[in-house]
Amino acid sequence: MEIRKYRLYPTKEQSALIESTLETCRKTWNYLLSKRKTGRVSKFDQDHDIFVQKRKNPFLKAVYSHVLQNVSDRLDKSYRAFFKGIARSPKFKAFGRYDSFTYPDAYNGSVKLGSSLRKTKIYLSKIGYLPIVVHREPSVGKNKRATVKREGDKWFVVLEYQVSDVPEFAIVQPKSPIGLDVGLLSVVATSNGETFKPLQPLKKNLKRLRRLQQSVSRKKKGSKNRRKAVQRASRLHWKIRSLRSDFNHKLSTQLARTHDFFALEDLNIKGMVKNHSLARSIFDAGWNQLAQMLRYKAERAGKKVVFVSPNNTSTDCSRCGFRKEMPLSVRTFHCERCSFETDRDVNSAIRVLNRGLEQVGVGYAKLKSMESGVQSLNRWEIQPLVEAEISGSPEVYRGV
Repeated sequence: MEIRKYRLYPTKEQSALIESTLETCRKTWNYLLSKRKTGRVSKFDQDHDIFVQKRKNPFLKAVYSHVLQNVSDRLDKSYRAFFKGIARSPKFKAFGRYDSFTYPDAYNGSVKLGSSLRKTKIYLSKIGYLPIVVHREPSVGKNKRATVKREGDKWFVVLEYQVSDVPEFAIVQPKSPIGLDVGLLSVVATSNGETFKPLQPLKKNLKRLRRLQQSVSRKKKGSKNRRKAVQRASRLHWKIRSLRSDFNHKLSTQLARTHDFFALEDLNIKGMVKNHSLARSIFDAGWNQLAQMLRYKAERAGKKVVFVSPNNTSTDCSRCGFRKEMPLSVRTFHCERCSFETDRDVNSAIRVLNRGLEQVGVGYAKLKSMESGVQSLNRWEIQPLVEAEISGSPEVYRGV
């Protein structure tokens, strides 16, 4: 599956039509949810209910039928996740709280990108041709789904393409394996000795965000000034998300291009953010987003990504295995048994790599000298690198 996300530039009339579609989907969600709460109703029953209601309601007739059925699909998935214990119970959506709608079968002609002579437009059923900026070449695969999203005061369309199966990773000797340790002082430390500074977009914009949110709270509910204040705050939220996403895209692309095997920690982020003193910093770093981006980019190129247990990765020596408990304030790991010394996060990354290689039954026979240094993706400035020698068994990668 390949995904393309493009910016839409609808006219005022088209924006109003999209807003009306979102509002109809929101009311449909609330209607279906109320039916679920009052009795035992299946998804099939709700799909039929939409069909019956569409004959009576002119607002439902103005929306593509499969878009409305997708609302039923979303509600059913929400309930399934709730019954599995991995999500909260679905709630009613307030006005303005429904931000996307989906064409689940875009291949049938309901969505057409660059159709006929309209090379810079996209056709959406029941909406029409919308101006679009195609900054990347569309996938050669089959367009399966299309989702129109509202992000602040901007509109986007996300196209999902079905492509041929990605090449499978053969369990052979990896040429450039790497272990990754995520953190807050350095968003990623690698087993090669590199550390990448976090971008921290939320922290840098927090003061301004607080002022905008205070401005919203001071406005009268339902007033035009409050809507304007909400829009200003939503623009800043969108900017923060975009900065974080851009940073993680660049970092994951750089790593995916230069390595063929990746080992990451399988962190319980939901449990970690219960520590309220670290929650904001953890969310600002975007660990899960980075891991997922790296995973799909690597697998699409036929490379391997494995997740290993994070237990004791920062306290065990990556060379001899000696365990040394240290407070978080100590950033240099020094082994009292073998005198091995390196950055705490780098030592953890080497341990992660060793576990990853052991998990797939692969050894790293060719040990190379590694480079250590600090990299900043803010302006792609790389500080001078320092060579470090390696010693260890040829069967397992031992680090610096």
